[in-house]
Amino acid sequence: MEPKFETVEVDAASSFRSMWFTCPSLADDHTWHYHPEFELTWIVRGHGTRFIGDNIEPFRDGDVVLVGPNLPHCWHDEHIDGDDAPEAVVVQFRPETFGRDFLDLPEFDSIKRLFRASKCGLHIEGETAERVQAQMRLLFEKKGIARLIALLEILRVLAEGDHDVRFLASPDYHITNDVTEVNRQRIELIHRHVRQHLDSEINQSDVARLVGLTPPAFSRFFRRATGQTFVGFVNILRINEVCRAMTESSECITRIAMNCGYNNIANFNRQFLAIKSMNPSQYRERHLRLQHKATQFSTDNTSARRAIEHVGRTIFDDCAALPRPALSMASSAE
Repeated sequence: MEPKFETVEVDAASSFRSMWFTCPSLADDHTWHYHPEFELTWIVRGHGTRFIGDNIEPFRDGDVVLVGPNLPHCWHDEHIDGDDAPEAVVVQFRPETFGRDFLDLPEFDSIKRLFRASKCGLHIEGETAERVQAQMRLLFEKKGIARLIALLEILRVLAEGDHDVRFLASPDYHITNDVTEVNRQRIELIHRHVRQHLDSEINQSDVARLVGLTPPAFSRFFRRATGQTFVGFVNILRINEVCRAMTESSECITRIAMNCGYNNIANFNRQFLAIKSMNPSQYRERHLRLQHKATQFSTDNTSARRAIEHVGRTIFDDCAALPRPALSMASSAE
């Protein structure tokens, strides 16, 4: 759907913007939008669904994402009355923040590759996410040149975090869709309805009536607005809910899948592999490894930092090491 252009105002006496805020709803506070600035977001508290380009995934406390310029994005939280309000830290900056030619200096080559890769959006995990969060906290304690150096340190940590970074949006994603305010509200209504009925059968004709469209008109509208079929969208949300449940409990995967609306386990396994590029057991094992690494980092920050400093290559030198093998430096460049 057509994202809204957002004007970013830098902080007073600063060349970039930083915010630490709470709000009743992340989606209402920052709807589907884009801007020419890079944006680094840390969800301190909250959970829901994250939209980055054509990527749709769940998010929870500790989620860290770097979004490149003009890449549409939105966080749709699932805040319930009585819960603590969602809380986030956001840093927005332009590449010329450090000077128009700084990326051409050899010392900044890794950051230049980071910026190119951020065109697709980058999800930061494990030790690197922990380090970035700590540096983002420090940013609010700094002023003047020290504050600018703190931002540069965050970028250095990101640029060296090859083992903890993965791509989000498709390499060839670009803005092609247009949706009015009425249609934006339709998308939000559809999203809410699907999430509330993930454990039962979801009939496309029923959803079409819900938003006042005939089935053929609904199909055309939904594909134009999201770039996906409605069935594909439902599968993404169901698989994301399965992933959330798998990481928050040790319950049997088959039972989790059935609770999320999958009565045919063979179909569930096919959909999971297609969306996550790994099977459910591998996903759960991967999450446990990352969780273990993050715990080790928290309890032994010094030794973990020393290990990271000796990493010899970066994600942007060897994109083949990532779960998104279709993305290479050639495709992430201009």
